Amino acid sequence: MNQDDPYRDPVLYDLEYQQQLEDIPHYVQLARRLRGPVLELGCGTGRITIPIAQSGVEIHGLDASSDMLNGLEQKLRLEPDAVRLRVRYSLGNFCQLDGERQYPLVILPFNAIHHCEGAAGRRELLRSVRKVLRPGGIFGLDCYLPDLLLYSREKGKRYEQRTFTHPVTKEPLETWEEGYWEPERRIHNVIYVYEDPRGHQEKVHLRLNMFDQTEFRTLLHQEGFQFSWEASDFRGTPMRPDSLKWVMELT
Repeated sequence: MNQDDPYRDPVLYDLEYQQQLEDIPHYVQLARRLRGPVLELGCGTGRITIPIAQSGVEIHGLDASSDMLNGLEQKLRLEPDAVRLRVRYSLGNFCQLDGERQYPLVILPFNAIHHCEGAAGRRELLRSVRKVLRPGGIFGLDCYLPDLLLYSREKGKRYEQRTFTHPVTKEPLETWEEGYWEPERRIHNVIYVYEDPRGHQEKVHLRLNMFDQTEFRTLLHQEGFQFSWEASDFRGTPMRPDSLKWVMELT
């Protein structure tokens, strides 16, 4: 395992994203509308998986990280039997789905598409999703769009400085972001640094493969996907050429 793997520590992951809440009602409402079962790609520790199950919908979570799935299992142990029984999860690559079962709703939340490398990786994802999406079903996802101001950050400089309390050790953690942009590869590198009171640091490194609206619309058309709904946030704000977020429901 890479020492800077952003998914090696489910405790730090949940700590970092504990305030990431705005997308949960969107995906829960989508799941309730389609009634399930739902296939969630990149389910992680269950930030969205568990609320969907709590809403009464059966869900199957898939993730490439056994550490994240261990975190999900720990959370499920705290849930009532009725919720636990609605959740299945497995280890796997969402770009290599086998198509043994089809779902009325497939979701890829929280910008996970940026783990796909280049146009070829995104095409592989779409073809993989098509295998498991029931005819007439919905593929729901969200992503970032290019942000030139963000990419202009000075490499090595600290941004977004905060103080957390580690939920296990109860010690304060000083944390901040660093980042840099690779224009040739179109990769936005985001590094999260966590420093304990003794000065020991842990770092995790996200490598986000970016793309713009036009090229992804073209790719979707080539792969036979159509928009049933799109917005620039989870409140339904219409898309603009300069939007920095993209929320989609595709058929």
